[in-house]
Amino acid sequence: MLIDSYEAEKIVDAHRSKKKRISILLNLGKDKEIIILKGEQVQIREVSYDMKTIRKLAKEQSIFLLEEKPRKIAFFDGCYYKLEPIKGTAPTIEIDGIRMHRTKHMTPLEDAERKIQYVGIKSSDIVLDICTGLGYTAIQANKKRAEVTTIEKDANVLEIAGFNPYSRELFEGVEQGTINLINENAADSVRKFDNDSFSVILHDPPRFSLAGELYSEEFYEGLYRILKPKGRLLHYVGNPGSKYRGKDFVKGVQNRLNYVGFKTKKTPDGESVLGYK
Repeated sequence: MLIDSYEAEKIVDAHRSKKKRISILLNLGKDKEIIILKGEQVQIREVSYDMKTIRKLAKEQSIFLLEEKPRKIAFFDGCYYKLEPIKGTAPTIEIDGIRMHRTKHMTPLEDAERKIQYVGIKSSDIVLDICTGLGYTAIQANKKRAEVTTIEKDANVLEIAGFNPYSRELFEGVEQGTINLINENAADSVRKFDNDSFSVILHDPPRFSLAGELYSEEFYEGLYRILKPKGRLLHYVGNPGSKYRGKDFVKGVQNRLNYVGFKTKKTPDGESVLGYK
């Protein structure tokens, strides 16, 4: 059972207004719950918390597991990993304070759906999704009834995803055999795939400073090799640094993809490159 800081704030406001009960959303909007306020105590299902605890939850923009003592869905293991709430929609994941999804002008789910639309996934496609993250893109591709393989090297990211209700369909797909989840470095996986294995590749790596090898000419040669003739690639880049340092990262990616054989064009939003074999 999860609660985020936004719902905790609703409880604080209700207590301030001397309300006896309030409806909130648990599990990041998946479940509606009536909770009881009695003096300085808050009853959430079978667990009781004092208002001091709820006020602490409301002050920090985070997601908490409602155990006997609420536990923030975050931990440090070489990097600091955190499931970060986005008000009214699916969360993102932060690694060392960097959000792994676009959250300005669109939700993480809308971002995933836009990628699927750009590359035109259909049921006959065999899809490779590189850098699973919370699984939103793999889930959307699976909903199109495509055959999906997704790669995530960081077991800590998958652990965080395990707490996220919006990632549930990723793990259900794995259990049902409709999604193949590989936990290893994407460069290693790409070397193992046969030529012409996939009709669509979705490549959504972390920023260059965190995963430069996934932007290399050598890696792009591997993507070209495993893509079927007439296959499609969508490479999300964003535009980090361009505003302040005058660098066009998207153009640089496009040039390297062209060099290894792809025909390319930018997506309408200018933040991704579409490649064709």
